[in-house]
Amino acid sequence: MKRATLLITLCTALAVLVLAAAPAPAQTPKTASVTTSVLKGTVVKVRGNDLVVKMSTGEIRTFNVPEDKKALIDGKELSVHELQPGTMLTATITTTTTPVTGRTKSVRSAEVWHVQGSTVILRLPSGENKMYSVKEDQKFIVNGKPATVYDLRDGMIVSVENIVEEPTMEIAT
Repeated sequence: MKRATLLITLCTALAVLVLAAAPAPAQTPKTASVTTSVLKGTVVKVRGNDLVVKMSTGEIRTFNVPEDKKALIDGKELSVHELQPGTMLTATITTTTTPVTGRTKSVRSAEVWHVQGSTVILRLPSGENKMYSVKEDQKFIVNGKPATVYDLRDGMIVSVENIVEEPTMEIAT
């Protein structure tokens, strides 16, 4: 009974590894979203390129203003160094958010503990055995050469490429 439970656990774990190591699907293009917001506040302090502003919400925020940015005050373009405490500022911020998929590749090495058909049990470096149902097109590396699940034998040391995809957002202002 314990052996059957172990076998089921190992099969499930191998299936997870194989799915994670399967070739990554093609990326589908996603639409970028553009938002515009208006920030209002009053200059509290200027030191170098650092600008301390009391926002219209009452929050105090610090901004590091690039040297080339100018503020239009009473029809004049002023640099951050020319701003004075008490000056009212209004800024329109346009933010573009683009969904992207980040891919991370890693190579795992393990010893083939048992293989039967398209099912393989691998002994991981941690000493743990994990069982996987392997797709026919899954590639392994044995002694620097490509191999399929049908080429594997007990005791072989194999490497498998694992590709993990994570959705992230790129934000530009």
